[in-house]
Amino acid sequence: MPAPHSDPFLLREAGPSDLDAVVRVDVRSFTRHWPAKEFANHLEDPLVRIWLCEDSTGPLGYVHIRVIVDEAELLNVAVDPSARRRGVARRLLGHAQTHAREAGAERMFLEVRRDNEAALALYRRAGWEQVGIRKRYYSEDGADAVVMSIDLVDDTLRATPSQGALDGSIPGE
Repeated sequence: MPAPHSDPFLLREAGPSDLDAVVRVDVRSFTRHWPAKEFANHLEDPLVRIWLCEDSTGPLGYVHIRVIVDEAELLNVAVDPSARRRGVARRLLGHAQTHAREAGAERMFLEVRRDNEAALALYRRAGWEQVGIRKRYYSEDGADAVVMSIDLVDDTLRATPSQGALDGSIPGE
């Protein structure tokens, strides 16, 4: 009989003492990263949540969201390049969607670079839909952003965290 599957990842909410870890993942993940001061402010903001995904080697990624009344915004998902293609982003995204729904959000939005094919594929597999384009959204190079959203109260997303959809699994996989 196979051994029970053990989850190699720990997801936990980041606090002010995690600022260096969040910034380190952000800097390693993106050419244009958020200022540390912005993360510090968000770690103190009651409307914003940041979760770290870790394994025995340390932080692998984070997800960063804001929930206001019945809407949530996915501010960022970052995965250290050394941890990509291991399901970290999928787990973080599912966790963020679950939290947003539990916090009362009915819909969640994000902007993603139009040329970020990996992120677009992840979001589409998770049920996100394109709802618009923001022309020249990214100031450093004038790239467009794709605006996407997901309905958090749709019956197909009401699965418990151990059953799928909102636990980071992708329906149909």
